[in-house]
Amino acid sequence: MKINAQWLLLIAFLPKWKLTLLSLMIPFITLLAYYLFIYTDYQQEITQQHLEIAQRLKRINHHQNTLNTMPSMNSLIKQQIDYDIPFDNSPVSEQLQRLLMIYHFIPEIWENTPNSLHKLTFTLSYSQFLTLLECLNQTSLALISLNIFPIENHLISVQMSLTELSYPHAIQGDIS
Repeated sequence: MKINAQWLLLIAFLPKWKLTLLSLMIPFITLLAYYLFIYTDYQQEITQQHLEIAQRLKRINHHQNTLNTMPSMNSLIKQQIDYDIPFDNSPVSEQLQRLLMIYHFIPEIWENTPNSLHKLTFTLSYSQFLTLLECLNQTSLALISLNIFPIENHLISVQMSLTELSYPHAIQGDIS
């Protein structure tokens, strides 16, 4: 391999400040390229975080709008006519007890009031809670209130109030 002697002579007779400048060029270019890669990666992270924040804000606004536009109980009772709910001849408390026994849901607290209002408290997993809601949908019970509190990673405490759909006056009187 031949080395061009002109380049060696040029480098050998450069002044000291030019040699210093030349020796600092390679690390400077490397540092500049490294900084640009780091900076662009950082910018991509910031952009991704901005997108995630925007999506979360959109979901929060959607949920807030849903909460602000909740239907009244009277409109829900009127819409109840559109659904085919099989009314069982047995009392509602027996229907509820049978449902809880079939699916092995054991309430921690069960309160009955004279106006056919049932207040139940459970500790369930999320999947059990969804099953319970699906089962309650097949009965002649209306869900009046629902409070959900997380207990652990996989458990929630559920407090619910139910009433018979055949007594709309009970629904209107018990809402506070």
